[in-house]
Amino acid sequence: MLRKVLLVMGGTLASRVLGLVRQAVFNALYPDALKDAFNVAYRVPNLLRELLAEGAVQNALIPLLKNLPEEEARSFARRFGAFLFGVNLLVLGLGYLLAPWVVNLLVAQESHLRQGEALGQVVYLTRLLLPFLLGISMAALFSALLQAEERFLPYALGPIAFNLVAIGFMALFPGDPTFLGLSVALGGLVQALVQIPFLKGYALEWRWHRAFAPALLRMGPFAFTTSLRQFLNLVLTHILTRYPPAAVTGFYNAEVVFQMVLGLFATSPAIALFPRMSALKGEELARFLEGPLRRLSLLLALLGGLLTGLAPYVVILLFGLFGPLSPENRHYSAQVLAAMGLAVFPWGVNTLLLRGLYALGRVREAVLASALVFLANTLGYWLLREAGLFLLNLATALAGYLGLFLYLRLLAREGVRLGFLPGFLARAFLAGLLAAVPGLVLAEFLVAWAPLSALLPLGVGGGLGLLLFAASGWVMGLPLRALLARGPAGGSKGA
Repeated sequence: MLRKVLLVMGGTLASRVLGLVRQAVFNALYPDALKDAFNVAYRVPNLLRELLAEGAVQNALIPLLKNLPEEEARSFARRFGAFLFGVNLLVLGLGYLLAPWVVNLLVAQESHLRQGEALGQVVYLTRLLLPFLLGISMAALFSALLQAEERFLPYALGPIAFNLVAIGFMALFPGDPTFLGLSVALGGLVQALVQIPFLKGYALEWRWHRAFAPALLRMGPFAFTTSLRQFLNLVLTHILTRYPPAAVTGFYNAEVVFQMVLGLFATSPAIALFPRMSALKGEELARFLEGPLRRLSLLLALLGGLLTGLAPYVVILLFGLFGPLSPENRHYSAQVLAAMGLAVFPWGVNTLLLRGLYALGRVREAVLASALVFLANTLGYWLLREAGLFLLNLATALAGYLGLFLYLRLLAREGVRLGFLPGFLARAFLAGLLAAVPGLVLAEFLVAWAPLSALLPLGVGGGLGLLLFAASGWVMGLPLRALLARGPAGGSKGA
């Protein structure tokens, strides 16, 4: 199991590093106005991404595939692939026609993106980006088929291929909005294509299968959750477009780092553990989860604290590699990243807790709890819309802690009692906050303008933050050796 976790984490690390390179190239080669237009347009295919791709397809299909006889599972995979392909074609056609209407919803009336030709450029980019949805949906299906067999290498390769294609197009055609849109659309299609050789003669089959009904029923709750999540994205994008130029890009710069940390240290372990978790119940599952939860909580608390404290230096180092950031871009990116650092801890832990509910088959309960979290996050964004980007994005951290409370209660009702966790999380959170202090102090005295000048404060602030984390963890009795432990990714051997 450890080998599989490390494989997924290694692939995710490679993908996220390339994603950072892609974002750095993007920041260097395009003006702020075009970057903002692209980031708004990119939200449109993402409105349906989780419904037709990662969330619904993977979480709903993997348990179903594992419970079907081998030959029947293969037949279902071929037929469901054809169904998903057809649905995507329909959505793409509707998306092309409705793009102007959707963009009008996303862009606030007072936004700079309504000046001159900017709004038309957002619509143009939206239509160019729509095929990304088809590619990413089929890639998610192929990944689910392979993950059900506990084969994780193709899952790791797909995002790497996407980033390489996107970086190549941006570098070859700098400043060109057409090739900027195509870089992502074609990258998504390549992400699906690289997995096909691993599927051993997989082909679409245009016929009905009796497992469609349970599959769609499993996906139904995800559709509800996704609708709420995308409502959150609509509200957030609308709010961000009210801010001055570069605020939208600053948010998505910070989100790339946030998602990289979560993808590597929360989602990857959860993906690798999920097939094994699906075979456990009650106390067995609780014992299995205890070790991963302790290790991930400590690591996420440390990383979140360091991101909050060192946000200005992280932004300069990661996104200024290929050219200087505008002062506005740098300022907004750092503000958002500092707030998102506080959200890393709860959202990362929630990733594993939520997978536990899916493994138990408690999809409805998980979806309702997630819906409350997304609604709380949306409400927080709306209430804090005039408060500035730092306070605005604290809504995400607060919603994450609400999720922790809800998921723990739901797991306890299913006999998965993790009574040690609340107190453990409180101590880890406090240690993580202390890890942020050196970076926050340094930022008052050392300002970095280029990647090289960010290295010294990053090293000093990171080192001192790590020492404060270790010292406070030792005082509070945190099992810091768990961060260095080797062994199975799951809990007890008996599990």
